[in-house]
Amino acid sequence: MAEHGNDPVGYKKPPVNTRFQPGRSGNPSGRPKTQPSFRAALLAELAATMPANNQQQAGSKLQALVRALVNAAVAGDARSQALLVGALLRIGESEENEAASLASDDQAILDAYVGGELKRRADRSDAAPGQGDDDAH
Repeated sequence: MAEHGNDPVGYKKPPVNTRFQPGRSGNPSGRPKTQPSFRAALLAELAATMPANNQQQAGSKLQALVRALVNAAVAGDARSQALLVGALLRIGESEENEAASLASDDQAILDAYVGGELKRRADRSDAAPGQGDDDAH
């Protein structure tokens, strides 16, 4: 083992002058920042607001893009109409998928609960005809 001054130098004992200084990082430039994906960059840019001359025109770039698409479709542009109809169909499909996302077992449990709750409320309103609006207060 080699000696450097009074400090031993060797395995897991680097020379004192080459050790990391206290308060300084061993990796000063750090981990490189990741580049945003195209999707993330597109969504961030569309969410940015646009400068406008008056308050009615102010809004996000996405709103401006949708407004221009709808206006072009209404004006008779066939390509804009096709894009708009396709987007509306996809939106409708996603809403249908969200509604149908319950499993059959979950749907049966939900139906049983709703049916029981409706029956309980109907029985309660039949028992006290003059006091049916307890929930309204």
